[in-house]
Amino acid sequence: MMRQPAPRAIIAVLLLGSVAACATVEDAPRGEQAYAIMPPPPAIGMDYRLSPDDVLRIQVYHEPDLSLEDARVDAQGMVRMPLIGAVPVASLSASEAADVIAGRLGERYLVSPQVSLFVKKAVGRRITLDGEIREPGLYPVEGRLTLSQAIALGKGPTRLADMRQIVVIRRLDGQRQAAMFDLAAIRKGEAADPEILPGDQLIVGLSRAKAILGGALIAAPALAAGFIALDGD
Repeated sequence: MMRQPAPRAIIAVLLLGSVAACATVEDAPRGEQAYAIMPPPPAIGMDYRLSPDDVLRIQVYHEPDLSLEDARVDAQGMVRMPLIGAVPVASLSASEAADVIAGRLGERYLVSPQVSLFVKKAVGRRITLDGEIREPGLYPVEGRLTLSQAIALGKGPTRLADMRQIVVIRRLDGQRQAAMFDLAAIRKGEAADPEILPGDQLIVGLSRAKAILGGALIAAPALAAGFIALDGD
């Protein structure tokens, strides 16, 4: 009788089925093609869009009474400033939001105001971990993050995971695209550790050999190391 796939594996397949030109895990580009699809960005955070609950530092040059150290974007996407009140900033970049605030201040209160805005806490910077990961879920991204570091956030792969099938789903030019990476090769230094960006979805694949042997591994723990070694991980 054929063993039924684990629930997480079913979820992973369904998720991948929604990706254009990538019906299954095996269809995702890998190797050089994967890295060509998802190259490192020129700089982190340049295109980040402000979200509710983000915490901002807003500095109005030569106007300390108008500057804010911990300005939180509210649920409506507004930030409240002295004199000008609520300013809509959600979905704007930091520089765009600074320009809007400067424009409001220049309308009635200041001559050619200069405003800088820094994102102190970016709640919208999150990734999703799914599939054969010990603790799947949403995780915040603080600074730069590589694939191996992202997997570590979820406490690593399960023992049924296929380390050679780590799929990254990313929105590029308005379309969802996927690429497959080999975590085993990355850990051995045989492949580059790609950068993971906010909004990425990572799915750790299921090892069919490990799934088939799963019952035996549980029944005979002393043999587990030998069976896992046969899978090449």
